[in-house]
Amino acid sequence: MTAQPLESFPALAEAEALLAKYEEEPSHVRHVAKLADALFTTLAPWHQRPLAERQWLRLAALLHDIGWSQTPTGRGHHKESARLITEHPWKSLPPREVALVAQTARYHRKKLPAAHHAPDPAHPTEDRPTVDHLAGNLPIPVAHDRTHTAQVIAVQAQITPTRLLIETTAPGDWSAERRMAQEKKDLLERAADRPIEIEAAE
Repeated sequence: MTAQPLESFPALAEAEALLAKYEEEPSHVRHVAKLADALFTTLAPWHQRPLAERQWLRLAALLHDIGWSQTPTGRGHHKESARLITEHPWKSLPPREVALVAQTARYHRKKLPAAHHAPDPAHPTEDRPTVDHLAGNLPIPVAHDRTHTAQVIAVQAQITPTRLLIETTAPGDWSAERRMAQEKKDLLERAADRPIEIEAAE
């Protein structure tokens, strides 16, 4: 997949409006979106997912933390983010795509998608693989900015029959990011059906 710019994606303007209304750390979520896009794009020869999913992932990455505005302690903010995405009157996304973006944002932390967590009541079965894949691409980029200081400046991935390797470029100390990424790799491991190794880029 060619790393085409996403700036012309119409829903991005609406996402920016939501960021302006709810997000207190836009630099953090934009950095996460950059890392998520790099992970998705460098894995494209393996997953061969359509461009639309890359766009939905960008939206989910940008909006995954807006729920913090609804819960001072941060408890349940992932669910609040999904709620705010779902309730926004989107003009450029149909309901199915809104549901996919919301569920991807929801699963950036904590539990894996369960059977009763359908992306949309009308599409509980057919969209499950899409949610699983998109949600798997978000927790690791979120973890790679664990300290909200952009210590990790780039990621790239490659997959073999026996492992998925994520190479991380970080000029300084990224030990906190690495620990968190190790904790948050399970969903992508499930989607890839092989272990993930996270290493510093040479």
